[in-house]
Amino acid sequence: MTVSIAALAMFQGTDAAAAHDVHMMMYAVWIIAIALGVAAGAMVLIAGYAAKLLLTVNGMAKEVKENTAPLLQKTHMLVSEIAPKISSFTTNAEHVSSTVRAKVDELSVTVTQLNATAQNLNARAQVHVAHADDIVKDALDAAEDISYTVQQQIKAPLRQVIGVVAGVRAGVEKLIQLSPFGRG
Repeated sequence: MTVSIAALAMFQGTDAAAAHDVHMMMYAVWIIAIALGVAAGAMVLIAGYAAKLLLTVNGMAKEVKENTAPLLQKTHMLVSEIAPKISSFTTNAEHVSSTVRAKVDELSVTVTQLNATAQNLNARAQVHVAHADDIVKDALDAAEDISYTVQQQIKAPLRQVIGVVAGVRAGVEKLIQLSPFGRG
């Protein structure tokens, strides 16, 4: 549009040149008309290709829809079937979880009580073992004392008897030496 206005301004001038300018303006108008016709033809050609592209895309969309419709329908049916089962499973899992939690809490109390009982039994067993150890030690000490006492009670008289026997023997030997039988 700016080209045509500039051309029009350029051709405005004197009357003599006006006839010549009218021819030139006609040529300019024809050039502009041809350019607009070419542009319109290009637009029609682009519109034709766009329509062809839209038809191709529409056909592809129909084909995809035809091929995926059964799959989508089966998926919808599967989800419809599974949804109640998943809900039931979730409810059951929730119930099991709460039951397990309650049992774990009960078990925790029981284990705590068993631990306290085991510690009590262990302490009592240690007391009894220490008492039994003292009894055994006292018995061994008493046996040692008895053994020592028995040895002393037997040894002292036995030494006396040995001393008496040794004295009698020495006396008998001396008598034998002094007697007429032993000199010879």
